[in-house]
Amino acid sequence: MAFRVLGISWLDVGTDRYEETFALFRDTLGLDVVVEVERQAILATPAGQQVELFGRDGPGKANNTPPTVAFEVDDFDAARAALADRGVDLVGPPGSWDDQRWQYFRSPDGYLLSIKTSRKAQR
Repeated sequence: MAFRVLGISWLDVGTDRYEETFALFRDTLGLDVVVEVERQAILATPAGQQVELFGRDGPGKANNTPPTVAFEVDDFDAARAALADRGVDLVGPPGSWDDQRWQYFRSPDGYLLSIKTSRKAQR
C-alpha cells in the first residue's frame, strides 16, 4: 500500500441547530474553539482532533449531514489514487483550506467519508 491512515482527523457535523450544537461541543464537552465564522466553527480536543460544525446552508452542511469522519493520511495524492484505482466513488473534486486537503468518497453503503491531510501532520 502506498499510503497509511494515521488516525481520525476530524468529525464534520452539518446541523440545523447550530447554536445548540456549538454550545454542546464548546460548553458541555469543553472543546476549544479554533475558529468560528458565519455559523461555521472548528473546535479541537486537547489531542488535536477537530470537530467542524456547519450551520449555514451550503456544500459543507450538505456533505456532512449525517456527520462524516475524515481519516488523516500520510500521502494525500497516493491515498486518492488508491481509492480511485479500487473503484471507490470519489465525490467532487479535492477540497483545500489553509494547510489542509481533503477528498470525500462513498462507502459501500453510500455514506460519505473523507481522507484528509495537512502540512502540520506531515512534519
